[in-house]
Amino acid sequence: SPATLPKSCAFAFSGQECPLTIAFTCASDVGATARDDWLRCLNSLVAVSERWKSIDFFIPITVLSRLLPAKGRLKSLEVLNLSSEPQNARSLPRAVDIFEDAPKLTRVTMSSHLSLDTFRLPWKQIIEYRIKLMEVWNCVEVLHHAPHLRALHAKLERARGNISGDTASPYSDHLDHKTFSYESLTSLSINGLMRPGYEHELFLRLLQVSSDSDKANVTQILFPSLTNFRLATSSGSLINFAALPLAGSCFGSLLMKVTIRSVFDALADYSGAKDFLLGLPMVRQLTFGVCFHHNRDVVHILYEILSLPSSSDSGRPLVVLPKLEVLVLDIDYDNKDLLIPSWVIDPLKKMIRSRRTKDFVRRCIPLQKFHLYLASWETPRESFAKGLQDLTEEGFEIRVLRGLFAQV
Repeated sequence: SPATLPKSCAFAFSGQECPLTIAFTCASDVGATARDDWLRCLNSLVAVSERWKSIDFFIPITVLSRLLPAKGRLKSLEVLNLSSEPQNARSLPRAVDIFEDAPKLTRVTMSSHLSLDTFRLPWKQIIEYRIKLMEVWNCVEVLHHAPHLRALHAKLERARGNISGDTASPYSDHLDHKTFSYESLTSLSINGLMRPGYEHELFLRLLQVSSDSDKANVTQILFPSLTNFRLATSSGSLINFAALPLAGSCFGSLLMKVTIRSVFDALADYSGAKDFLLGLPMVRQLTFGVCFHHNRDVVHILYEILSLPSSSDSGRPLVVLPKLEVLVLDIDYDNKDLLIPSWVIDPLKKMIRSRRTKDFVRRCIPLQKFHLYLASWETPRESFAKGLQDLTEEGFEIRVLRGLFAQV
């Protein structure tokens, strides 16, 4: 009865027609008595599963079977957030198809990607998939099984071998190689910090599938509708992306926003950064960080990359991001002084001025907004704001803030 259940379950017995948004945690390390209470509470929630609209469950994998009575009753479920223990699990002891028949389910967040064979979802209607642990070949698999996917946010993990130690990915066994242009996807976020040096492997794999499938030798774009691309890489990994044919093969003309998150603390970290950005001439908003500027040897590199060449430069030098309108930088200056030295702020101002100049010959759009986020809370924000004050002019927004913006 309701009287014997935890108070947090009391809502399950009121408002009989009201759709439910539920957050429920059943940790595996609680005592037997508490565990019994929470399991009874879970049973009560399952009893009203036809009213679930959005659920956020943190439960042991062994408890998933208690959701079985909800199968066929999830007529209102739209959002599923599922964190399971152990959080690095990749499959289940037996297939779970509870959510496969949920006609309104479109958004799914998982703590780790479970194999499509053992954890079944209505992939043809999923439009957003967020995953905290996923191998590259799983990304490819999801893209192939979810034709209407609009947003994929994945944190890549290191490839794990099977019992025999083989780490080969079974692409050819699972994928239809005729499907290689993902026209519905508008937002892609790839976090490769747990897989350093291999963040670009997803694009290599997709381009390989595209090449294998392209019997007519007709070029198609992997993500023609993508408008927002977010990338978190390990230090020095941008050079791997620089070699990829980003514009025209990976991304189409609709890509407007790019966020790059890494640790830019040394010369090697910027290796490939210019070529990477040269491959994205359509981008109008760039967020870049975190740049550590305590070293004079590297403080100018990013500004030199982003600066527009002078009109007096000989020839027609390549222009980085000619359509850039909004620039956001996360910078850690590691500076507690009230006065900001000129070697820190002058190169920044020179870069901004270069991007404010109209250049009709090279079709460069003047920068409209510049936001500087100071990653270190000890850096005096007021000094930076004052140092950039002479750049203020009508039609140009410049702001100095604290914290980190380039989150992926």
